[in-house]
Amino acid sequence: MNNYWLSWWHSNQYMGAFELHWPWWISGQGNGDRQSICAAIRADSAIDAEMIVHTSYDNEPLVLHVRFCDEQPPSWSPFCERFPRAEWMQWPER
Repeated sequence: MNNYWLSWWHSNQYMGAFELHWPWWISGQGNGDRQSICAAIRADSAIDAEMIVHTSYDNEPLVLHVRFCDEQPPSWSPFCERFPRAEWMQWPER
């Protein structure tokens, strides 16, 4: 499994709710109700990381507007002052 730092545009109005146990944060606002979401995900590939996000939606969106999906080093941790860890976030130590 590889570490990925992934961001996509989310819209409550058009996409509805999602449930993702990997760490994620709202990192910005776009036009209307669009939100920029950043998430740390462990997956075999970037495509698999995107699919984890896509299938986390109650009603899978037709298109997931991914901003970026960057592979990170094995020792990488997504947590920092801007992106603090919450109790519900699953990110097992290696």
